[in-house]
Amino acid sequence: MSGEHNTQGAARMGVGPGAVRTELPTQSAPPLTEFELSVGERKILQFKRKPQITAVAELVWNALDANATEVHIELRRSSMNAITDVIVTDNGHGMTPERARTAFQAYGTTWKSSRTHTEGGERILHGRNGEGRLFAFALGDQLTWESAAVVDDALVGVRISGNADHATIWQVEETEPPRETPGTTVRISVPQGKPLSRLERDDAAANLTAKLAFYLLAYPHVRVTFDGKLLDPSDIIVGEPINLELDLPEEYAGEGPPPVVTFVEWNKRMGDRKMLICNADGIALGEHGSDWSDGIISFTPYLRANLFNGLSTEDLHGLTMAHSGLLDAAVKAVQQHLAVRGAQISAEVVRQLKTEGIYPYDDQPMTGALAVERQTFDVVVTAARHALPAKGAARSLSVSLIRTALESSPGDLHAILEKVLALSDDDRRHLKNLLDSTDLTHVIGAATTVTNRLNFIQLLRKILADEHLRKNLREVDQLHPMVAKNLWLFGEDWRMTRSELGLTNVLQAHLEDHLGEDVVLEHELEAVTQPDGRSGRVDILMFRSRRDDNSTERLVIELKRPTVKVGPKELDQIKGYARAIIDDPQYSGVGCRWRFYLVTYDYSEKILRDIRQKDRPAGLADVQDDYEVWVKSWGEILDAGERKLRFFQEQLNYEATDDRVTQHLRESYSHFIPDALAQPQGRANPTETPEQEQ
Repeated sequence: MSGEHNTQGAARMGVGPGAVRTELPTQSAPPLTEFELSVGERKILQFKRKPQITAVAELVWNALDANATEVHIELRRSSMNAITDVIVTDNGHGMTPERARTAFQAYGTTWKSSRTHTEGGERILHGRNGEGRLFAFALGDQLTWESAAVVDDALVGVRISGNADHATIWQVEETEPPRETPGTTVRISVPQGKPLSRLERDDAAANLTAKLAFYLLAYPHVRVTFDGKLLDPSDIIVGEPINLELDLPEEYAGEGPPPVVTFVEWNKRMGDRKMLICNADGIALGEHGSDWSDGIISFTPYLRANLFNGLSTEDLHGLTMAHSGLLDAAVKAVQQHLAVRGAQISAEVVRQLKTEGIYPYDDQPMTGALAVERQTFDVVVTAARHALPAKGAARSLSVSLIRTALESSPGDLHAILEKVLALSDDDRRHLKNLLDSTDLTHVIGAATTVTNRLNFIQLLRKILADEHLRKNLREVDQLHPMVAKNLWLFGEDWRMTRSELGLTNVLQAHLEDHLGEDVVLEHELEAVTQPDGRSGRVDILMFRSRRDDNSTERLVIELKRPTVKVGPKELDQIKGYARAIIDDPQYSGVGCRWRFYLVTYDYSEKILRDIRQKDRPAGLADVQDDYEVWVKSWGEILDAGERKLRFFQEQLNYEATDDRVTQHLRESYSHFIPDALAQPQGRANPTETPEQEQ
């Protein structure tokens, strides 16, 4: 805390040293205390990017930690059905003015930090980090808490206010009790135009239930409603939760009880499908990893461990680095269980279709294409089992249509699933991911993959070869996202990887000293804009990480602006940067292999001797035991990519004509290409530049 101001009355509050106190003459209005946090707006406003359902869950946890037995989340809407306010009301013990000042006067302070249970020892506490209230910024900009609590057998009131425009300033005001019984009401005002899509989805209540499930099961007298719906885990849980044993690394051998993944299966599709990090009691503290994609099972994995008690937001960000072995073991356990459980469900679906006499294959052994077709049919009909008609001719017809599509026209399958079976967008997307793992869809999908890649190569050639298009290609919102979607250009294994959050701070620490102020990490691109709002001209640093049981590899790509001609200065910079990262204590001697790429439109002849060395591949400028530094022009990268695809190109008898390429880029990359290409011929004004058209 850096300051406190008593703006009404002369009440003296117990605050820390260094606080600024201004005393005004006593007035009739209730005393109002204003605090300025020293943590800084950037630290606070990071909570605006938190998931919306998680933000609601944090507000519910605060109510439950106050011994509330009734918590109601109300979504107030405008006449246009847009959410204008999120209101969370509870019947907990409320906040006294003294507790409100203590809780809101500094970041990370809370009365819960020294406790394990709520007041009176009634229930387990969830929060101990003093951060939960700040999650409300993910929902809106103006926040108000109105609370009533009992002090010396009398009811007292308090109001706390905060605003995203001045995120470090908080006001605590003593008021008349806003209600006749203890409790708290939180009101979040949603700015006009801010979408709260996650709260408006059909599965919002189910997603919130999943986060609170173990608590609600442990304390059945607690009632939580969301937009009028009572949250009851027993309504959506399939069977009993299953504890999956983990093949733990040795460092976790002494943990008691040992960490475990509790696998909970749901009877409806969930939108939020990440692994939940929990304490040993199953109280969700945060999320980890990407959404699980499975077309057959809707589920949530809960990684439960005593060592996760009291994790802060910073701890969660560093979870991958601190507990990578445990997280890998949890992921493997879930994958193994999914395979077993998926096979069980599929066998039951097939058995039922056989009992009904509508399974389209006999029991004779099959080989070759027919065996692959049958395998794919089992996958599709299992994933679509809930969408199939319950009985009669319609059910038999739907099964036959799936078989016919696989047999003669696989391209019609998605149309059948959408129009005949009315499969939802989410279900069709998850089914597509599942089908991608079967042999038949590998064959069917190969042509599309190769065609799209050839089109993308020709797209970049078209842009870079045209001086006008090249000059107006913006890096932040055009070149970067296109490259991020096509990392196969740097190696097939990189196309499914993601940026490693634990690496961000290490890269940031070395960035400015070695690569200059114009280079930004890809996570910071949203902040790089010119005064007129358009994306700034910067160099972008991308980074990806992948692991297996034996090694870790990391890829760092610096995308130079097409107008920059790379020379000795830029080459020395990337070499120095690579060595600084390799020598960082976090990575020194850990058996990690790094690859650094400096990617440019053109480079100077002055570095040819560096990147054309005898017995080295072209472009390799520095090679050591644990890292490589490459300099590559877009021409060289695209040539190499095209050579890899040449065999498939011949098999497909495909030619990337200009019309074909232009059509593909308009369909797939319309947001990332210069406006002169985005418009069909004759639509754009030939006298306007792409920037003017914006």
